[in-house]
Amino acid sequence: MTSPSETTKESHESTPTINRDKGTIMLVSGNLDHAILAFEVAVGMQAMGTQMNMWFILQGVNCLKKPRSHFSLSRFFSFNKLSGTIGRNKKTDTGWQKILQILNHQGAEHLPMSQLNFLGAGPFVLSRIMKKKGMASLTELIKSAEQLGVNFKICQICVDAMACDMETDLIVKAEVAGVSRYMIDTRDSHYNAVI
Repeated sequence: MTSPSETTKESHESTPTINRDKGTIMLVSGNLDHAILAFEVAVGMQAMGTQMNMWFILQGVNCLKKPRSHFSLSRFFSFNKLSGTIGRNKKTDTGWQKILQILNHQGAEHLPMSQLNFLGAGPFVLSRIMKKKGMASLTELIKSAEQLGVNFKICQICVDAMACDMETDLIVKAEVAGVSRYMIDTRDSHYNAVI
C-alpha cells in the first residue's frame, strides 16, 4: 500500500511541466487586424524574455508571403509548375492549387480587414492612421519578430495544400511542422492563443 505522500509525488511527476518562459500563438486568420494583434503580442512577449513560437495555418500564412499585387501579370500568366519541395507531396499537386494562389491575398500589405474592409479602403485608412500615430506596420512587426528571435512554424498540410514554396514565397525563415509538434509547443508553453 502506498502512502498519501507517495501518491502525491507520483502525480506531480506525471504532470507536464509548464515553462513560464515560453508562449505559442497560432494565426489562422488572414485578416490584417488579427495579424497585427498576433504580432503585437508575440513581439511584446519576446522582448520581455518569453520565447515565442508563432504557428501559421490556412490564411494566416498570407502575412508571411512576399507581397504580390492582385494585378501582377506573373500572378495570372505564370504557367510554370508549382514549385517548392519542403513539406510538399508534388505527386498529388493539382491545377486547383494554382487557382487558389491566384485568388489568395499575398503579403502583409494586401491583407483585408475582418470588418470595414470596403474593397481595400479599410486597410488603406488603417495604415495611414498607424503611420500618422507612429505605430509599427504589420511588415515592421514581422521584421521585429524575426530580429528578436520569434520562431515561425507553418502547418505541413497547409504548405502542401496551398502549394507554398518555403524557399521563395516567404519573407522570413520558417519551419514546416505538423500537429504533434504544435501540441508539444502548446503543452510546454505558459501562454497559448489562437487568433
